[in-house]
Amino acid sequence: MTVNSQPTTPSVVKALSFYSPQLHRQWRYRVYLPTNYQRLKASGTHFASIYMLHGLYGDETNLTTQADSKAYLDRLIKQTGIPVVAIFPDGGNSFYLNNASSNMESAIVDDLIPKTTATYQLAGQSKRAIGGISMGGYGAARLIFRHPHLFSTGALISPAIWQQVPATVQTNTQIPAFKVNGAFSQRTFEQDQPSRNLPNYLKRVKTPAHFYIETTAKDTTVPVADVNRFVQQLRAQHIQPVYQVDHFGNHNWSYWQHALPLAYRDIFQQFKS
Repeated sequence: MTVNSQPTTPSVVKALSFYSPQLHRQWRYRVYLPTNYQRLKASGTHFASIYMLHGLYGDETNLTTQADSKAYLDRLIKQTGIPVVAIFPDGGNSFYLNNASSNMESAIVDDLIPKTTATYQLAGQSKRAIGGISMGGYGAARLIFRHPHLFSTGALISPAIWQQVPATVQTNTQIPAFKVNGAFSQRTFEQDQPSRNLPNYLKRVKTPAHFYIETTAKDTTVPVADVNRFVQQLRAQHIQPVYQVDHFGNHNWSYWQHALPLAYRDIFQQFKS
């Protein structure tokens, strides 16, 4: 079939899975494909990509059901003319870490990104962004700093970059992160802090990733002071994030439905430049 004979197709969100060697199981994800994806792919387009990570107690469906990522992306593609593929993996309650429970970090780096890059004809680092909400914002920051060759842009919404992990998270047996032999370890938590990887990251990159960070001063789950501290750590290393502090909403979907379109818009601006 020639490029011109490819049918015009609407954008779509598909629910899929593939076998992950790192996780030793079928791994679910959702993918957003833009309008006329097959036609563009046949014409040789290498698509910009956004990997979006959900929060605690969520799964791969959250960002397309609790928030209408499809509508947000449709609108931005129409405005900018930049066709983008978005990937929404199921991260469980992993904080996107490697631990005794699962190798989620390695699964993203070694399985998900290579698999989706090949399957969907995605472009490389300069057109690859990662973002997330709450736990997903934590995971996005940490993955950027630990894997300097992968991402050019990060979008962190209400990122769970705590100074002190809430007791409800420390004691929850369904959350394997920061635990040693089943018990919360402050030392492990501190070792896993995204900013711990910042000095080594800066030694390994010519141009640091661009960051968009948004939270609300009214967040009762992740204090704004904790996010401020992370932003200060970036600024101290001459990384100047776009930082938006709102004064409404809380750590919930009604707030994130406001914040997500702004985060996507910032990512598209980076792809454009």
